[in-house]
Amino acid sequence: MSSFFILQKNDIVDNADDQVIVLKNNTYLLPSSNLSYYMSHGLFESTLILWCVQFCNKNSVFLDIGAHTGTYSISLSKYCKQVYAFEPQKKTFYALCGSVALSNIDNIECINYGLGSKDQIGNSTLKIVSIDGGGSSMHATSGIIKEETIKVRTLDSFNIDGISLIKIDVEDNELFALMGGIKTIIRSNYPHIFFECNIESENKKKLFDFLDEINYNIVSITPTTNMFLAYKKN
Repeated sequence: MSSFFILQKNDIVDNADDQVIVLKNNTYLLPSSNLSYYMSHGLFESTLILWCVQFCNKNSVFLDIGAHTGTYSISLSKYCKQVYAFEPQKKTFYALCGSVALSNIDNIECINYGLGSKDQIGNSTLKIVSIDGGGSSMHATSGIIKEETIKVRTLDSFNIDGISLIKIDVEDNELFALMGGIKTIIRSNYPHIFFECNIESENKKKLFDFLDEINYNIVSITPTTNMFLAYKKN
């Protein structure tokens, strides 16, 4: 599996004599396999991360479901009261925790669980399909590098309130994760849901129908073809 490198944004104070480096700003542990992209373009989805700022505020909670190593969580944490970052894959979760610790951020809680429906509660098999930890899925049927046992809970079981934004990228388990969080969604007065859904997904129609049934409109986010925003109907 992939090793990681550190991307440190803004200032670094370096005492060369003692070989001490103090990290002063946001620090991201990122997969080395994507180093050339990060060097040329910066963070993946940086424009989308900035776009999400409008849905955050200092009195509300941001849920990062499928947090990977924390680019969304860390970048948006200063705009929120609290961030809950869910990442089930073990090595990726450790990188997420490292990113948060090195960034010295105290309002992010990292949670080593996958989220799903009531029927998915318990142990599940996560299929890992890339060395950078991206794309791992409970539903993958091809390109599987290895498998890992993860623990799955419902979002409702965490009793989180005051949410203004849910970002969810869980590789075709979005429908089931939201089904397991319906009480939380209602209790938070239908927060914005920013989600990925590939065109070829077998669950796309079911996911869109579910969101419609629970009082959401859906718009696509251009110029992407697989990113969407669900917002409360008037």
